[in-house]
Amino acid sequence: MNKRLLFYLHIGYWLLVLTQVLLVAFGTGVLGTQFDWPIFLSIVLPVKALQVTCSALFFYVNYLLLVPYVLKRGSIFKYILSLLGCILVFSPLYYLMEQIVYPLIGWKSYSLDLDFFFAFIVALGANFLNIFLGLLLSYLMDWRTIRAEKEVVEKEQLKTELAFLKSQVNPHYLFNTINDIYSLTQQQSEEAPEALLKLSELLRYMLRESDDPYVPLTNEIDYLNNVIALQKIGQKGFSHINFKVIGTVAQQKIAPLILINFIENAFKHGIFKNSEEPIQILIAIDGQSFHLHLRNKINTAKKDKTGGIGLVNVQRRLALIYPNRHELLIDQQTDTFIVDLKIDLYD
Repeated sequence: MNKRLLFYLHIGYWLLVLTQVLLVAFGTGVLGTQFDWPIFLSIVLPVKALQVTCSALFFYVNYLLLVPYVLKRGSIFKYILSLLGCILVFSPLYYLMEQIVYPLIGWKSYSLDLDFFFAFIVALGANFLNIFLGLLLSYLMDWRTIRAEKEVVEKEQLKTELAFLKSQVNPHYLFNTINDIYSLTQQQSEEAPEALLKLSELLRYMLRESDDPYVPLTNEIDYLNNVIALQKIGQKGFSHINFKVIGTVAQQKIAPLILINFIENAFKHGIFKNSEEPIQILIAIDGQSFHLHLRNKINTAKKDKTGGIGLVNVQRRLALIYPNRHELLIDQQTDTFIVDLKIDLYD
């Protein structure tokens, strides 16, 4: 909470207390049957303001000193003793107010002369509720501080986990892509330079934009286009992939590199050399609603010993970045693998 706001809340509280005691004074007939402004302004208001000031002073001594430095660092017994000592210190103040200050203003609370013991009782009675209010506020502020610190720690843990997952996403794909380009260079293919150029564009996107929590959706789609183009180069044109985007891509934003694992998984485990059954990648956009549908035939001849860490990572990232804002269906049939992902892109 902002310190200035907290200060205003404290001021507001004591103004409410002052208003309450003034209303009580008016209701108990202190001003008589008719409201008298001169008496109110010269006697009642100054007296009640002094009473509230004494209560506020006792409250802050307890709240700022006794509770944090005695109760929380010592014991309840020491705290009780310190409270009694504080009341003893305040008793002369109440005695001075009741016997000297108030009569000078024109106010006398008690018909009998106030002795010191009675002043102690007055001080205790006037601040009995303030003792518990100070305790309550102190522990509430502690709870709030602990909660705020916990939220900071959780956010840092979330950032760390997302960074870790993202660091595994990039090398996972790059490892396979570099292998393809290496094969092209081994074969002295004329497409190797173009493949390296595409790879440099992918790396530029990964390094420059993937650190942002969200990137323009159009950039992510361009990135996927480059990935698909690189895949086709690596397969010398024998990679049949239907990639279609429908809807209007405008100002929408999406978490970077959140889709690449699905595409790369289709390349790794799917059949992409069959022109009759190509890999189908469809992105549909309707305002802030994003829908990815991917379908590929499974290549049973390929076995991945890594255990599909990419899909596990992207599912975790989706859960962290889009909690309750995405739907992911992964359906692995006998010969077909289907991914259906819906994301609410509202920030």
